[in-house]
Amino acid sequence: MLSVTSLAWRAEPLPDPPLSDNQLSPLAVDKHWQAFGQHWRNGESEAGFNPGWARIQWSKAALHYDAILLGTKPHNRAFRLNQRTWELGDVVEIFLQIGGEPRYVELHVTPENHRLQLLWPVGGLERVRGEEAGLEEFMMPTADWVTSSTQIGPGFWAAHVIVPFSILGLTSNGLIPTLRSAVCRYDYGTRDTPVLSSTAPLQAPDYHRLNDWQTIEISSERT
Repeated sequence: MLSVTSLAWRAEPLPDPPLSDNQLSPLAVDKHWQAFGQHWRNGESEAGFNPGWARIQWSKAALHYDAILLGTKPHNRAFRLNQRTWELGDVVEIFLQIGGEPRYVELHVTPENHRLQLLWPVGGLERVRGEEAGLEEFMMPTADWVTSSTQIGPGFWAAHVIVPFSILGLTSNGLIPTLRSAVCRYDYGTRDTPVLSSTAPLQAPDYHRLNDWQTIEISSERT
């Protein structure tokens, strides 16, 4: 299996017809997938680190994220939309921003396919961390804002997430601007505190380090 991290992340066009979700497994990992890592630890992963991989594909109307995460008995106690999922168990997180714009999307998906959906304006995260605003102020309450599905397999779990360009204010007929992204993970396993990892070369264990995210390269042809 490949372990690739670069500053650019190549997004391939979605196959026609697309693969079904049940074809996601560690055996699907190839050169198009980015590996999760703990780059802030200078190449030495902490005890309990489980590998994972993510890829990005695109269609006319959306980005399509897949994540495959190794680990046993993945679980999360969330039972509805927009709970504080990262405090309740295992979760994969997707961050997405139009380059040069201050706002960005944050999505959490649990193994049971419950989501937290956030749209951060400039200064929003700082207001929450400073207890000047509640997280609810930045939640997107519409269940079909994005779509997702998950599966739990032997020794891994996987998530597929479709992020419409429209939530970024883009149209399917327009040019795709520079996009920046990171896919991150809270992996609890049997621990009380999670193991953190990300596809992005983060210089500190903080997923909101926008300058450390990768640039998405939209490819018109599959390689």
